[in-house]
Amino acid sequence: MRTRRPGLQGKWTHVVDILGEIIPSYEKTSSRISLFSDRRLRPAAVWFAVSSGSLVLDLGAGPGTMSRLVAKAGGTPVLLDASRNMLRASSFENRVQAVFENLPFMEGTFDGVVAGFALRDSVDLLTAVSEIAGVLKRSGRFAFCDLGKPDSPLVSALLGCYLRVMPSVIGVVTGGRSGLRYAAIFDTYILALHNSQLCSLLSGYFDKVLLEESQFGGSIVVKCTKQSDQTGQLRDQGPDTRGRDVAPRSPSVASAASA
Repeated sequence: MRTRRPGLQGKWTHVVDILGEIIPSYEKTSSRISLFSDRRLRPAAVWFAVSSGSLVLDLGAGPGTMSRLVAKAGGTPVLLDASRNMLRASSFENRVQAVFENLPFMEGTFDGVVAGFALRDSVDLLTAVSEIAGVLKRSGRFAFCDLGKPDSPLVSALLGCYLRVMPSVIGVVTGGRSGLRYAAIFDTYILALHNSQLCSLLSGYFDKVLLEESQFGGSIVVKCTKQSDQTGQLRDQGPDTRGRDVAPRSPSVASAASA
């Protein structure tokens, strides 16, 4: 039996289309769905990965929620998102429309990488993590917050029940009928790795991986430090594109907002 690679795979286009439709209520609704834990989780991730003067890639940046925190911490954010509409909603200049699995930057470009409730939306998680490690400088840091999938079957099932019902309810209350589209969060949760599996995958690309769980494992912050000498321990499990020769592209709003 063929093992399924982690990531949204065929569900990805559907999820990205939905994200483009819920922009007006995105930040407020997402915060409420997380029971306002995002107010604590996002700063924790940024605090770890960002230092004054650092160049920081914000994956799945959306309207710039994490990037505002990056800028406040003294870093220079580069926003990357697959949704052109999401990027248009941001006021930051450095915006790039691209996917996690094919980051259009030279190896070792960034001092830090952050992601807020976005990594589980990867098409292919193995390839995405390989790309992230590749664009980080040696000893660079990657930190993200996200929904967690507890290792306990019981707790995981209970959280699944919450995500099956409440995102749509909260979405409708917050943003009207379009809030029904938040039901897609449940699909991303079902396809996500359990917390321990996620850390095991990350450990193949990063020297140190620290998992911080809250809400019984339903909310996580993961803090990763890149290996000084990247040896690509998981190359036999998925494509490694770190060695490609990609000309550096100056992140520009034109790449996301033209046409």
